[in-house]
Amino acid sequence: MKDHTLLLLLVAAIGWGGWLSAAPQPLAVEWLSTDRGRALEVTGGLVRYRFTELGGALQSAYVYFSTYRSQPLDAVPGWTLVDRKLALAPGVSLPFEIWVGDAQSDSHLYTLEVSHADEATATVSMSGGIGGLRAEKEFTLRTDALYTMGVRLRISGQGERVRVVVGHRPSGKGAPELLFLYDDRVYASPLAPGTYSRFQGLGLVGKQSVFFLRLDEGSGLVPFLGVNAAGQPVFGLEGSGDVSFRGVLYAGRNRYLLLDKAGLGMLVDLSFFSRFLVMVMRFFEWLYQLTGNYGWAIILFTLITRVLLYPLMRNQLRSMAKMQRLAPKLKKLQEKYKDDRETLHKQMMELYRAERVNPLGGCLPLILQMPLLILLWQAIMYSAEQIHLSPGFLWIRDLSQPDPYYILVILTTGLMLFQQWLTQRRLPEPPTGGGQAMGWLFPVIMAVFRLSLSPPRNAA
Repeated sequence: MKDHTLLLLLVAAIGWGGWLSAAPQPLAVEWLSTDRGRALEVTGGLVRYRFTELGGALQSAYVYFSTYRSQPLDAVPGWTLVDRKLALAPGVSLPFEIWVGDAQSDSHLYTLEVSHADEATATVSMSGGIGGLRAEKEFTLRTDALYTMGVRLRISGQGERVRVVVGHRPSGKGAPELLFLYDDRVYASPLAPGTYSRFQGLGLVGKQSVFFLRLDEGSGLVPFLGVNAAGQPVFGLEGSGDVSFRGVLYAGRNRYLLLDKAGLGMLVDLSFFSRFLVMVMRFFEWLYQLTGNYGWAIILFTLITRVLLYPLMRNQLRSMAKMQRLAPKLKKLQEKYKDDRETLHKQMMELYRAERVNPLGGCLPLILQMPLLILLWQAIMYSAEQIHLSPGFLWIRDLSQPDPYYILVILTTGLMLFQQWLTQRRLPEPPTGGGQAMGWLFPVIMAVFRLSLSPPRNAA
């Protein structure tokens, strides 16, 4: 068996080449005409948001950035995948509609404006009158935000009951779970007043996506569960009179580290394996902070892993060398007992004991390496968003994008072939037959596999 130094390099190359969309651009703003009147689309590094004048709502949070084997995703509740296309279910209420009194919908037109602090930051403002109330909404977006946006909302008026819809509440098999956050603890149902000190937010947590509003400021608000005029279930916030709050909306893929950065890490219940993966990912991120570039972080990660695995790989090479030295004796035994397999097996075991050779010694180090290799692979995959938003490296403008010139595939395949040649030179007797053929064929198989991991670019 061969030294797996180059397998680590291949994993690093996959991290370099990636499978994802193009490098993030400055925020793009576009006005549209839709069935809900005029709409404003703001496209950041990961998500394309759509705000509508009708109802002053967030109609869409389309995650156009997608990782390997991931499905198209719109984080706003109510969007579903139909015939491989995303569609908004009819009759659903949208986030940040405002219901006054006994109303079950918001059909008011809001004034919709956008301003820029710089090319990477935009503020979407909405204002309008609802009966005797005045509503003002403000959403702050950044192109490098990791599925988050700042949210401010203020409603001023005369003591009427006010409900702010946070989202549609899906049901059925596979539906995301509605969770509530009180005093930094997560609950599956609302708590009774007086049983908690602070209500901190609510939202949907699914296996693939999270849509959750974290409240940083705001008093007198409680969760509400209800139905809209079309009979569709909704969840949101309820208060009376002057209502205001400030917070952060997370609308994107379910990524523990990104949720943790948004102050929502408690929403995810980590498994035993996931805890180790998080440790590896934090170390990977620390290397990025140390070097300022994920390219160097991946190189350092690979070198450190190589050093940690060196004792295992050294034992693997020694075991291979011992087996090669025994090859002539084993061949003689096979010729002598070719018609008696039971005796042949006993004689081979006696030879292994006499020479102090473990026939599985070359396989065991490989098996022990696999968990670490899997962790490294997963760390790169689940750091995809950060890699996508980071600076490029050498000739690759976006490290989360496939290498456009296939240079990495050529280099890694060449290095693996060179490693195979060096490994055979260390052995007292070169391997023959299928083992030798597989040693040379494996790098070619991995090259084909590496090329297959590069899907078409995502449409933005």
